[in-house]
Amino acid sequence: MDKKKKRAMWWIAGGVALVVIIIVILLLAFKSNGRPIVEADQVQLADKLTAIVTASGEIKPKNYVDLQSEITGVIQELYVKEGDSVRKGDVLLKIDPFQTEADARSAEFQYRATEEEARNTKHQIDEAKLNLRITEANLQSARAELDQAQINLEHEASLFKRKQQLHEDNLVSREEYDLARSSFRLAESRVEAAKARLSELETRIEVSKVNIEQMETSYQAAASRVGQFQAMLDRARDLLNKTVLTSPLTGVITKLEVEKGERAVPGMMFNPSATLMTIADLSVIETEVKVDETDIVNVKLNQPVIVKVDALPDRPLKGHVTEIGNSAITTGTTTTTDQAKDFKVVVQLDNPPVQLRPGLSATAEITTAVKENILAIPLQAVVMREVELDGIGGVVHPWQKKDAKKENDAKKPKLVEKQGVFKVDKENRVVFVLVETGITGETKIEVLKGLTDRDEIVVGSFKTLRNLKDGDFVQKRRPGTGPAREEEQGS
Repeated sequence: MDKKKKRAMWWIAGGVALVVIIIVILLLAFKSNGRPIVEADQVQLADKLTAIVTASGEIKPKNYVDLQSEITGVIQELYVKEGDSVRKGDVLLKIDPFQTEADARSAEFQYRATEEEARNTKHQIDEAKLNLRITEANLQSARAELDQAQINLEHEASLFKRKQQLHEDNLVSREEYDLARSSFRLAESRVEAAKARLSELETRIEVSKVNIEQMETSYQAAASRVGQFQAMLDRARDLLNKTVLTSPLTGVITKLEVEKGERAVPGMMFNPSATLMTIADLSVIETEVKVDETDIVNVKLNQPVIVKVDALPDRPLKGHVTEIGNSAITTGTTTTTDQAKDFKVVVQLDNPPVQLRPGLSATAEITTAVKENILAIPLQAVVMREVELDGIGGVVHPWQKKDAKKENDAKKPKLVEKQGVFKVDKENRVVFVLVETGITGETKIEVLKGLTDRDEIVVGSFKTLRNLKDGDFVQKRRPGTGPAREEEQGS
């Protein structure tokens, strides 16, 4: 039995060795002449190619308010809790109004006192103007009296002159002469009295005008103080009204940060603790995502979007782009030009489900372009190579140049990095051709120039493409079969 077992083991070992030898021979035959094995396929028209930009972000309501207080005080009453639905104008909480009520009363007393002062000054001005008008009327009367006195003086002077002449001629008695002289002197005194009264009234008018101007200046100052205290009163009343906080919009209390008895502090920048609660209108939901700078140029308004929410993995949501940031998103840390930058893009959901909550993580797939019946090739077929260009922008193939070795020894050609593919000719030689590409799908890319329908190109494997050179002879395999696929998996 031992000999039979040993003989069987030898037969098995020999069979295994024979199989290994056969496999090696087949592989050597398959790789005859050292030609690399490549995956080659024909360029064909694609029925439809969709370009998609993927970005991550979070769910946010379009309209929401972080409610903050404008006064300091203890929360006396709290009428809502987290998750409650509220309507615009509903009372949310009340802050102790004692101090603000006292400030409002003080401002009101000051306003009333200043207003009364201004009113008294106004009355004085009106009274002074009335007296001025009376004085001006008296001035007119005094001028008339002066005119009458001057007329009487002229008459008495003429009469006195005649009496004096007659008296010298002894035609009138001494008594008549003295009477005429007394009447003349009385007329003179009346003129002087009228002039004095007129001068007094003119002076009084000037003084009244100066006093009125001063009182009007005082009234303007009083009116300004009235306006100042009116503003202080309005502010005090406004702060008093703000001890009762109402909802600025219809929505849901998504976050409540305070409890009854806690102290509310005025909202200030960079002070998140000042937020009392967050109210969100969940009727319009958006997804705010960050798009890489290389993709943002392809994103346009109203482009369709599929949003996948982590909390609802089996329910993709439809939406459209409503906002695109014009500048890169900045952070608190210092950024450099070498760092990748992101841009904010806002996607509005068309029919948001009620299960959505602000802050949920989401991924947006933005459809930036859709084309039909176009030339498209696998993404991995497109490679970058340093090539020499001719005068018209074509590639100079080294294997086509005469005396290439001598020329290379004499002077190295100027090489530039270009995008292209390896096309397989009838002799199974790969030729590097430049291509102009268009939109990019998930696995394929559009070709605008450089290839035609039915051209055969190298599509894999990655390891082979990485080492492939212009002019190499290859052995072709269909994608996904044979050793070439194994090489790609092994790479």
